[in-house]
This record gives sequence, structure tokens and C-alpha cells, in this order.
Amino acid sequence: MARDSLYPVSVKAGKPILGMLPTGWQKLSLEKCLNIEARKAYIQDNQEYDLVTVKRSRGGVIRREHLKGKDISVKSQFYIKEGDFLISKRQIVHGACGLVPKELSGSIVSNEYCVLTGKSGFYLPYMEFLSESLYFQQTCFHSSIGVHIEKMIFKLDSWFKWPFNIPPLSEQKRIVKILSTWDEAISVTEKLLTNSQQQKKALMQQLLTGKKRLLDENGVRFSGEWVYLTFDNAFIVANKKSTQVKSSDYLQSGSIPIIDQGQSRIAGYCNNLEVYSDVPVIVFGDHTRCVKWIEFVFCPGADGTQVIKTSKILEPKLGYYLLSNTDIPNLGYSRHMRELKEKDFRLPLDIKEQQKIAAVLSAADAEISTLEKKLACLKDEKKALMQQLLTGKRRVKVDEAVAE
Repeated sequence: MARDSLYPVSVKAGKPILGMLPTGWQKLSLEKCLNIEARKAYIQDNQEYDLVTVKRSRGGVIRREHLKGKDISVKSQFYIKEGDFLISKRQIVHGACGLVPKELSGSIVSNEYCVLTGKSGFYLPYMEFLSESLYFQQTCFHSSIGVHIEKMIFKLDSWFKWPFNIPPLSEQKRIVKILSTWDEAISVTEKLLTNSQQQKKALMQQLLTGKKRLLDENGVRFSGEWVYLTFDNAFIVANKKSTQVKSSDYLQSGSIPIIDQGQSRIAGYCNNLEVYSDVPVIVFGDHTRCVKWIEFVFCPGADGTQVIKTSKILEPKLGYYLLSNTDIPNLGYSRHMRELKEKDFRLPLDIKEQQKIAAVLSAADAEISTLEKKLACLKDEKKALMQQLLTGKRRVKVDEAVAE
């Protein structure tokens, strides 16, 4: 079988290897745990229906369309209920599976989905976490056939031949309860992060247009003049070719970080002696339109990485926010620097007001960064805990309330 690296990150193509059977668990085919449901829906032309889909990477079951029966092209449809476990036969190699939420109960799916419920002794919500395990994902890949990754079809009969180590019902429930607590913490943090990002966006819109004026150090609202500057008045392109590194020379580790035009903040590392040390600077992706604020010594990537500094009349950090807030049309893999150079930038003349705006936006960025780190930490901790719980390497104490 081909290596995982040949496929998208959502696909786990490696050979499934089941771990040792923990004490008190059973080695079972999931056919012994799951029922296949087929609640036939007789489509009526004038009746309205909700059709659902399942997002990749276990992203959940969501509403896809709301249609009248006459507008549904595939008439062979089946009802789903809250708590059903759905598997997309065409997308499960990408992790498209999940539990049906309450609000989508009564929706319909075609026969391109497997609709599953739990048999006696099996707690179906356990599937939501089991589906995140590497072994589960690999068995789904090896139970699918097709010549192209985007055209592979899942075969339920083949999948049911794979054995799984299944804990007793009481332990299943306890594991679900523990991991659900982590999911709740992750969900709360995601909402806080989204809210902070939206607040920063609104704040930028107000502060960078002058609609909202801040207070100076004496508590008096700034009232100075705002002006328009051309790119050449506000910024200086300050590339140093001798410090650039070709992508073929990137290292996975090294003493000097490489900043290029890609989405990642740090693209790689090098050990070059000649570095870009006149920081802070703004890095602009000529092809990608990515804008980065860099305060540490680095080496720029050789392809499309533009290093920009600000003129004396512009606070450097405010210059970064102005460029970040500039609308540049996507020209594909073309050079966007010429588009940027045609822009005008509106800003206050008072350098103290510039600094205050930059400080407020920097504080918003710091809050977002803290939440991003917290979210990443929660996800990593949940992943590690889940790996231990689903393999029985860490056992849970089962109380009577959970066991019922």
C-alpha cells in the first residue's frame, strides 16, 4: 500500500495494526456492535426535506440542502434519527463520519451513506471517539476500493471483517463522558477565539479608518489630521538578496528561522552566517499576499518574499496593520507587489496616535495568540488522553451512575 505522504492529510493509508487486548475487553468485529438501518423515505413531490452531508476529518453532520421532493434527483432516500452514526461511503477515507445531532433528526440521506445504530451492550456515542483513532481510519481506507483517492468507495462488508478491541459498556460510557468534557472545553475555547478574531476585525475597521479615535496619555481624544500616503511615501522595499534561502535548502532544524511567503509563520531553518538582522520588518508574499510581522533575526525565502520597512513618518507596527487590512485582488500565482504599490494609505500624522492604534491592535493580537495556544494545547492533551483510553493503556474508574 502506498505511503500516507502520497495522500491528503485527511487520509490515513497505513497498515492497520491492532494493539494488545486489554484485560476485560473483547476483540470484536463492529458487526457485533452495530445495526445497519434503512428507514425508507418515500419522496413526495410537494413535501420539503432536509438533506445532510458529513464533513471530512470528522467535522460533523451538517445540513446540505432543503428541497422539495420534486427537486431531489436521487429518489432512493432514507430517514436518519438523532444519535445515528453516519458514514459517507465516498468520503470516509477522508474521515467523513459522525453522529446525527438533534436538530437534523428526520433528515434524509441517499444510499451513499451507511446509517448505523448500536446493538445491546454497545454505546453508540463511543463511535465518535473511536473514529478519531488511527486504527479506525486505516481500516476505513483498507475497506475502500477505487483507482483514485477521490473516487474510492467504502465497502461495509469488508470493514466488518476488521477486529476492534472493545471495552465493556460501563467503560465505554465512562470514556465518552471523560472525552466529552475535553470536547466541551475545546468548543468553549474555539468560540472565545472566534469572538476575539471578530472583535479585532471590527476594531481594525474602526481604528484604521478614523471612525474611532483613541485617548492620548492625558485622557484627551486624539483630534489631529489624517492624510493619505502613497506606498512609496509610507513604505520601503528592503530586500537583501544575500540573505535569501532557496526552498531546496530549507532545513527542519537550525539556528536561523526562514520566513517566506507561505501561510506558516516559520517555513524552515538554516545555519547561514549572513542573516536579516535589521528588524522589525514586514514580510509580504508576492504570490500569496500573506503579511507577517517579524521581530527576530531571520533569513527570507528566495521566491516571492518581499521584506518591507516603513518610512520615518509611519510607526512600523501600524504599517503592518495597514498592509494586513489592504484589499489586494487575488491574481493567482502572479506578482501582487505591483498592485500593492498602487495603493494609498490613510493614517494620522501624529506619531503618538499611530503608536496608540498599533498598541491597541497588538493587545488584541496577544489575546488571540493566547487563545490559539490554549486551543492547540487542549487538542494535543485530548489526543494523547484519547489514545491511552481507546487502547486500554489507561483504565478508568467506573461508577454506578455511569454503568447504568
